[in-house]
Amino acid sequence: MSSKSADVSIIIPHYKTESLARLCLRSIRHYTKELPEVIVVDNGSGDDPSLEYLRQVEWIKLIERKENIGKAPADAHKEAMDMGIAASTKPFILSFHTDTIAVHPEWLDWLTLQLEQTPETAAVGSYKLEIKSKWQLCLKSLEDILGLGQKAQAGTSENPMYIRSHCALYRKDALEKLNLHFISPETAGRNIHFGLIEGGYQAQLLPVHQMLRYVVHLNHGTMVMLPELGARKKTIRKGRGRIHRFLETPQIQKIYNNEALDKK
Repeated sequence: MSSKSADVSIIIPHYKTESLARLCLRSIRHYTKELPEVIVVDNGSGDDPSLEYLRQVEWIKLIERKENIGKAPADAHKEAMDMGIAASTKPFILSFHTDTIAVHPEWLDWLTLQLEQTPETAAVGSYKLEIKSKWQLCLKSLEDILGLGQKAQAGTSENPMYIRSHCALYRKDALEKLNLHFISPETAGRNIHFGLIEGGYQAQLLPVHQMLRYVVHLNHGTMVMLPELGARKKTIRKGRGRIHRFLETPQIQKIYNNEALDKK
């Protein structure tokens, strides 16, 4: 598989999560054959140690936001994505979260290959990067039947799936042609997914089990690491355990502690 990573700008919003940012960036460096353009947009971390870490990573473009940052974390995230895209110089845009971790040497080449299947394909990614057990699916169905769920099950006409921003690859020219931006009242990526389709393009949802061969998403990682952002106690408790177990695996520890990966 020929490398296409030089055609990609990876946009990563960030806020006060040094451990996640460190692993995210070092995993990209470790598992990418040809280094892409990586733009990290910091949402006002101030004197947090994470910002000092980002300043010394030699191969990223760092945008430091200090003013006019949306009060809601979700809005700040979407604003950062749009700023990163505006600063990008490559034909493909990969939206990425600090809690998304590359785990395979072909991860970025595989994603670009999916995008290049047809000229009409303008976005590829997944709705969520997790596989629920049969028990979890049955419980969700029961909640829907009893009217206890907060929203309809994903994949229904009331709640259609769309490519979310944790790991989504786009054609920049399609976004520009249709004047599509992340900032909107909707969840990040939803308006872009359906905007592309309305504009005559294809937005392809990739099989989750395939994507999980290449990247891992530590769901709600930023919210878990920063309880002040408003995550539920149950989410924080379960999330911290999940993140800790992942960080303690030998291969992840090897990447996390490799300071040489911060150099060009």
